[in-house]
Amino acid sequence: MRLFVGALVLACAGVGAVSLPAHAGHDPAREVLPAGDGWASSGPGTTGGAAAPASNVHEVRTRAELVAALVSPAPRIIKVSGVIDANTDDTGKPLACKDYAADGYTLAGYLAAYDPAVWGWEREPEGPLENARAASAKRQEATIALNVGSDTTIIGTGRGAGITGGSLRIHGARNVIVRNLTFRDTSDCFPQWDPTDSSPGSPPGNWNSLYDSVSVQKSEHVWVDHNTFTDEPNVDSTQPLYFQRPYQVHDGQLDITSAADLVTVSRNIFSEHGKTMLIGSSNSSTTDPGKLRVSVHHNVFRNVQERAPRVRFGQVHVYDNLYEGSQVYSWGVGVKSQIYAQNNLIRGIAPEKIVYNWGGTAITDTGNLVDGRPTSLVDAFNAANPEKKLGTDAGWTPTLNRGLEPAHRIRNLKAGAQSAGRHLVVGKGFATVQAAIDAAPAGAVITIPKGVYREVVKIPASKRGLTLRGATGRAQDVVIDYDNANGTKKPDGTTYGTSGSATATIAADDFEARDLTFRNSFDRRQHPEITNTQAVAVKATGDRMFFDRVHFEGHQDTLYADSPNVTTRSRQYYRDCAITGDVDFIFGRATAVFDRATITALTRGSDPNGYVTAASTQRANQHGFLIVNSKIRSDAPAGTYFLGRPWHPGGDPEAIAQVVIRNTELPAAIKPVPWTDMSGFPWRDARFAEYRNTGPGAGTGTDRPQLTDEQAKQYTKNAYLSGWNPA
Repeated sequence: MRLFVGALVLACAGVGAVSLPAHAGHDPAREVLPAGDGWASSGPGTTGGAAAPASNVHEVRTRAELVAALVSPAPRIIKVSGVIDANTDDTGKPLACKDYAADGYTLAGYLAAYDPAVWGWEREPEGPLENARAASAKRQEATIALNVGSDTTIIGTGRGAGITGGSLRIHGARNVIVRNLTFRDTSDCFPQWDPTDSSPGSPPGNWNSLYDSVSVQKSEHVWVDHNTFTDEPNVDSTQPLYFQRPYQVHDGQLDITSAADLVTVSRNIFSEHGKTMLIGSSNSSTTDPGKLRVSVHHNVFRNVQERAPRVRFGQVHVYDNLYEGSQVYSWGVGVKSQIYAQNNLIRGIAPEKIVYNWGGTAITDTGNLVDGRPTSLVDAFNAANPEKKLGTDAGWTPTLNRGLEPAHRIRNLKAGAQSAGRHLVVGKGFATVQAAIDAAPAGAVITIPKGVYREVVKIPASKRGLTLRGATGRAQDVVIDYDNANGTKKPDGTTYGTSGSATATIAADDFEARDLTFRNSFDRRQHPEITNTQAVAVKATGDRMFFDRVHFEGHQDTLYADSPNVTTRSRQYYRDCAITGDVDFIFGRATAVFDRATITALTRGSDPNGYVTAASTQRANQHGFLIVNSKIRSDAPAGTYFLGRPWHPGGDPEAIAQVVIRNTELPAAIKPVPWTDMSGFPWRDARFAEYRNTGPGAGTGTDRPQLTDEQAKQYTKNAYLSGWNPA
């Protein structure tokens, strides 16, 4: 096969001072904390589950699998693949706040009972509705609290791997490693109102939530590295005001309290949050003194409001971190705290906003830069707050400072969750995309430089968690193309058939593709001898497949969104993708969501010109294809295109097509009766519906089934993907 490649671009995920080695045979899950790397490297160091035998290595994709792995024998390695939604039951069914509500709790009732105009400002809520709130919170906690034992490594193994809505709790454990995970939106359904609480410069009262994304209590030798912490898409700024105070549904992103000790926090991203990192429990703690030795280095704190970190009692080394975006304060100097803040880089934040005195006496601040200028942040705070002045000597000098570098060196610091699989680049030892796939282990990332790659690609089920990514960030720059059709003859004289015509056949679960094009360039006009003109660009059969900014180009049968067999349900998510074709060009039995897609219906100079979909959803599957927030466009004459028809492969009576097209712009080319029969099977027996579509091709009537507002709640992205939340 020939390979046509333009300028070769090496696009690797850059990381600060160290990275995840990718040499042959290396397993990032067995990495240990390097010597001298912060407080967690002291004494015996931190090795997590590195010594786990093969029988103690678990790959998990659901909350139920994660819970089971956490109670398995130690030492243990837990590899998280994909995004685990913690708000699900043991079968994977998503759980909403209403599912946890107990004893008659409602937010409206709670607000009415504890409105300060009724309840006052002098005492915390108590009584039946507060008891109901607490009981409801306990029900949620029982589901989302994930307890981690000693001698454990938890690591993300694929791009975007993480936990949404969960609270990872390292309580009473030792020797734990948490790496390469994205912790997203650990949201409390039942925050507590406290009218007696207050924040500096704010009105009285606060809403307080219960769950941290990661909580470390009464534990020692813990390494938290290369993770991403974010509240998106449920950021605090979108929450309503109740009693004139923000309805705070998030607590800490990473809190280290209750006599925890010897912790290293390195190369994480903390973003879009309020109470970010608390070190120390309370001003009156009798267990925290002498503990809470923590190193915080090479992290990015972006648009976090406070606690980056706030410290009580502990000797905390804060070095080589990057701070940017809006903040109330970063370093909270609490009771008997000893913060040594060294060589940090601050951008776009007023110097006096970095330090705040929460009852402490001193902080050492040295080598820090604000917008490129050496600045004493203690002096800046003292000048702005003469009544709360701090000393400049925390009383100790750190020695476990591996990777310490001048602040200006971290101006381009990259941190956060990284793929733990190998990184391969086409053109660097691999002449074709297929050669890179063949060499890649499961969970690897393959970067494809700019060019047109004329080859057939096959990704077997064994290559679970593989990522293909275009190097330029533009799908049109990186094209995988071939031109087989159903009726194209093989060398042995037989034909390829529809499935065999695919330019790319992808059978692996947890597959991701980004910023590239799959094309089948078969041209009917050039091959009049071929009458079976189905020509597939991609046949996708895996579960939890994520296509992001990917183009699919062809004519008939462009995208075959399918599953391995009729008894297996495969979930696929297509975000910001472009799909082009004419006849049945989105077809198959997968459960597939097309979100913000651009779908181009080509003209064939006939009537009908074509059919957008041909789903073959199994009767037992409630959800087939969902096209949402998208645009279908066409230059075909008005009224010549069908939205779809029901495909019954081999006459299978159990293939009852299910397609919903909602909140989507339709062109004039769409017929007034947009659904039609196929191979003797009537469209009215299928499950076709529209909802709130727009554009000249939109319409209603007896021949255009519409969802009611209530029904529409059952046909959403979350309902289709049921328990899988692609990042």
